[in-house]
Amino acid sequence: MLEWVREFVIALGGGTVVLIGMLTICKGLFIKFFESGIESSFEKSLERFKNKMERSTRAYEILLDREMRYYERIDPIVAKLIVLEQDMLAYLKCVGYTKLSQKEIYDEFSKYFQDYGEQIIALKNENLIHQCYIPQKLFAAFGDVVKQMQDDMGYWTNSAKLLAKGEYNAIDYCKGEEIKNTALRRIATAEIIIEERLHQLCGEEQV
Repeated sequence: MLEWVREFVIALGGGTVVLIGMLTICKGLFIKFFESGIESSFEKSLERFKNKMERSTRAYEILLDREMRYYERIDPIVAKLIVLEQDMLAYLKCVGYTKLSQKEIYDEFSKYFQDYGEQIIALKNENLIHQCYIPQKLFAAFGDVVKQMQDDMGYWTNSAKLLAKGEYNAIDYCKGEEIKNTALRRIATAEIIIEERLHQLCGEEQV
């Protein structure tokens, strides 16, 4: 009986040694497999992160490029509109104070007025084209500039008719000054928003 127990324990002990040995080998393989899995998963996650960052960076570059293009395109338009606002009123007021004939004054005024209308259309188009690439606050500000100038077209048209007929005294010069100053204030407001935006893009804090 004792002999049988001793042989069983020996057999069991031998099997245990084998089992422990197998578990030790499997443990090493499992750890290696687990580490490989983690490394592979990390590399894939890192690659996805890099791709996402590259796409985000590229998208930001495109948006910034479009926004800068907007500023470049509207700058000459706005500069011309400022000059035209002042020149048109000056030509209305110069009757009797210049050697130019009434027809010459009218022709010059008409030329400026036509250019004025074309610049308004150009500004409106650029504002709409770049709506998705500029701050909403800026889009609204130049939208106000366009609306104001479109509303003022009635005054300039009526003044041109009076100028053509030689009815200079019927021209409301005070209203012309008010219209000019209002338009220039709206432009100044939009320009301030551009300046603030550029400071923001540069990471600068305005004093």
